[in-house]
Amino acid sequence: MIERTAPPKFENAPGLAFKPRKGGWEARWQARTDLVTRGYEPKSTRICFVSDDTAKELAPFIAHRCQLFQDDMLTWAHGGVLKAGAFNGTLRDLIACYQSDPVSPYQKVRYVTRVNYDTLTRVVVRDHGGELVKDIRPRTVLAWHQEWSKGGIPRAHALISMLRIVLSFGATLLEDDDCARVRGLISGMKFKMGEPRDELITFEQANMLRAKAHEMGHHSIALAQAFQFECTLRQKDVIGEWVPLNELGTTEVIDQRYEIKWLRGIRWSEIDEDLILVHETSKKNKEITVNLRLAPMVMEELALLGERPTIGPLIVEERTGLPWRNHFFRRKWRDVARACGLPDTVKNMDSRAGAITEGTDVASIEDVRHAAAHSNSSMTARYSRDREKKTARVMELRAASRNKTGTE
Repeated sequence: MIERTAPPKFENAPGLAFKPRKGGWEARWQARTDLVTRGYEPKSTRICFVSDDTAKELAPFIAHRCQLFQDDMLTWAHGGVLKAGAFNGTLRDLIACYQSDPVSPYQKVRYVTRVNYDTLTRVVVRDHGGELVKDIRPRTVLAWHQEWSKGGIPRAHALISMLRIVLSFGATLLEDDDCARVRGLISGMKFKMGEPRDELITFEQANMLRAKAHEMGHHSIALAQAFQFECTLRQKDVIGEWVPLNELGTTEVIDQRYEIKWLRGIRWSEIDEDLILVHETSKKNKEITVNLRLAPMVMEELALLGERPTIGPLIVEERTGLPWRNHFFRRKWRDVARACGLPDTVKNMDSRAGAITEGTDVASIEDVRHAAAHSNSSMTARYSRDREKKTARVMELRAASRNKTGTE
């Protein structure tokens, strides 16, 4: 008899149960027995197939689905389905309406964003869900921010932002006077943000990472690194992301076993015969056009491939032949980075900051803004590192200009 390992453990997933399946488990949500006895349906609902390899990546999705099923069950237990646009005045019910109303902005955000929102709202509900919206004052919010800051300034700022979002929903779509009043009271309040990152990946480091990736047999990581650095692209725009099948977006790349599909990464069909890449970015759906002949790292990687494919995802994992799962990519990239001697504070996401920093060294910030597909130059400036170096160069140029003027 084959001994089966225990199923993975998940946090914030009420009602989660597992059924053993070949190669893993079937994750299911189960309703409370006492409520099933009272007539609640469904008794049980399939969520997805999960294995040891995919447990970490699927954890947010599984927790999200369990929370939704659990909320529906508890709402039924308390007398029925919440009506869109009506709530009992508590912050908890405002959040429930925000997540369940069919016209809520929550329904339109992407999967990863929605999972993040769910994480934040669970904290708000856990800590202050019973508070009546009408009782919330600016001093109340200041106290909450101070309390949440114990878990880190960025976390506290994200929770306050989430609070603003649900209050705006209540003020506009629910047309609730208390939500409108509280939103107005805190609209001008400023809260400390986390310190901006100052790490970056330099041209030399990007080349080192590519070489080490090839040495370790991760040729697709070398190709991804080249595209990220040379084309000023986010990781998601290069390798794409896997999302549940019921998310918006069409694709031919589907993994039926795990009920997920691949979206948003670069496809070979987006590169024409003249090596012009046309790609729609994941964050703002902006179309970018890049001449890959002007990207030496990319040209070197393409030369190593020999005959290039014409269809399918650009970056695929050597082991599976499918696009990388995001957390696997990050894990293997970290192995490569450590082998290069890079500190763990430097992340793959810093490739974009390195590219923008290099760009602002040689071009105007407005030109770099277009290359990075930013809406405004202030965002480009946030990505540009080496501030001390740039400040020193400006001061040197100013001094040189004075000396030149004095000798004329």
